[in-house]
Amino acid sequence: MQLINLKVFCDEIIVREIQFKDGINIITNSEDDGNQIGKSTALRVLNFCLGSDGKSIWHDPESRTKNEAIEDVVTSGRVLFSLDMRINKKNYRINRRIHKVQQKTRTVQKIYSSINDDEFDTNEKFKAALAPILGFSIANPTYSSIKNRFVRLDKKTASNIYRYLNSNTSDQQYILYYSYLFGFLGHNDLSSEIQFGEERNQRNDRISMLLNGRTEQDYKDKLKSIDDEIEILKNKEELFDFKDSQNKGVEKLKKTREEIAQLTSEISKLNIRVSYSQRTINGYEEKKSNINTNLIEKIYKEARLLLPDLKKTLEDTIEFHKQVVSKKVNYLNDKISDYKLSVVDMENRLNGLLDEEKNLFSALVGESHLSGFVVIEKEIQDKREERGRTSVVVDEVQHESSEISKLDINIQKLREKNKLQILQLSQHIEVFNKHLKSFSRAIFKDFSLSFNVGTKSDTNEIEFSIVNQERVSGDGAPRAAALAFDMAFVEFVKETGASFPEFTIQDYLEASDQDKLATLACLANENKVQVIVSVLKDKLASLSQEFIDENSVLTLKKSDKFFKID
Repeated sequence: MQLINLKVFCDEIIVREIQFKDGINIITNSEDDGNQIGKSTALRVLNFCLGSDGKSIWHDPESRTKNEAIEDVVTSGRVLFSLDMRINKKNYRINRRIHKVQQKTRTVQKIYSSINDDEFDTNEKFKAALAPILGFSIANPTYSSIKNRFVRLDKKTASNIYRYLNSNTSDQQYILYYSYLFGFLGHNDLSSEIQFGEERNQRNDRISMLLNGRTEQDYKDKLKSIDDEIEILKNKEELFDFKDSQNKGVEKLKKTREEIAQLTSEISKLNIRVSYSQRTINGYEEKKSNINTNLIEKIYKEARLLLPDLKKTLEDTIEFHKQVVSKKVNYLNDKISDYKLSVVDMENRLNGLLDEEKNLFSALVGESHLSGFVVIEKEIQDKREERGRTSVVVDEVQHESSEISKLDINIQKLREKNKLQILQLSQHIEVFNKHLKSFSRAIFKDFSLSFNVGTKSDTNEIEFSIVNQERVSGDGAPRAAALAFDMAFVEFVKETGASFPEFTIQDYLEASDQDKLATLACLANENKVQVIVSVLKDKLASLSQEFIDENSVLTLKKSDKFFKID
């Protein structure tokens, strides 16, 4: 058992206490009207103790209504939430409170937390400390993305078996999450593969932006066309009839215009490089702030085994990683400074050449018969500038395509490597499937669900699927199937000893079929799967009153709401 009890204090007086047990833990209502009495609030308080920001305690995310009375009390700093857990034979006490503080120009909500004797003054620090205790990552995948597999409080996704997060979560992210949850040995390589894939997508997006609806060949053809037009205009120049006294000025003008075109093209390219380098820096800064401490800790532990006399600490190792990223950022910042200095220098030279061009024009256009030549020169200048803009597009597309080819090679190597380790992942999933099949067959009778993993034949890309998911039909079936999946995962954790919570917290079970919910409640007790549920008593009609009484850990009513506030 992992959750032991939850206590809510106000001014150091216990307002509410819930004792949890193995099996099903029911939070329900005693009177006919079971709405707006705090059943879901109890689960949201649990979620706050596990790292949420706590706002859903007083602000219902579904109805988007706010209970100002509860907000005022909870954010006064007077209310303390205390959750006792037992994980890997060790007891943990989590204490959390929220205090709304008035600053000079705004009001902020400060969250104060502690785990046993360790105190944390921000939510991020608290989650960073709690994550390894629960077996979660804090970076990749994120803490919340894994926690929400165990804490089902989102109405929109509560009935989704596989896709338990919001609609913005990609297929690739789910592959990463399930790889992590099922302890895939190739998870770090898979994470790198997905990161490479995301970079490839970004580069493809940039190519699309550069091409702006046209093809690369269109731009290459455009370059050839511009070169042809420039050649024709130059021939016209060569055939133009100049007086001997004018030749020197004309040649100087032509040379000045060529230098202007060259400088304009170089400035454009440098500005693009500045922009691209800045984007790279932003990516490094994000990696530095979202460092994968779990991965570094694993590498460090392996190094300690190989080198028992290793003097460096884990903190030194993490700091070294940050310094490496910082050095890359500093290098790129230096390059950007060099680029910008070059741009300034070139712009100064360009301005001088433009002034010189203007003076040369003024001297030449006084001769009326030179107006035709000036028109030709102007056309050549325009074409050179157009060619510079077009060549930048072609050069950048070729650069991006070259980088994409390198990424494709790296991705394929990682996929081939992971394909060799897929057996280990399949074995873990078979342990999970033993329980998922048992639970789902109990509620669906004529079929069972199972989780499947494999690799695509053409790309070696890992993919997950749920067998027979299309047969889960009917209004109450999907929610029951999702609960069966989550209960099976708790059994998987218990059997394999994985460092994950051995409980699941479930809301919005009103969408499930009564008989299926009753079956799963009995299975939870038989298998000692700790399931904490919030549900209207009407949905428990298929269970005996004796069962309900024995397994209800909190019963609320209008005169006894969760916070005892009307």
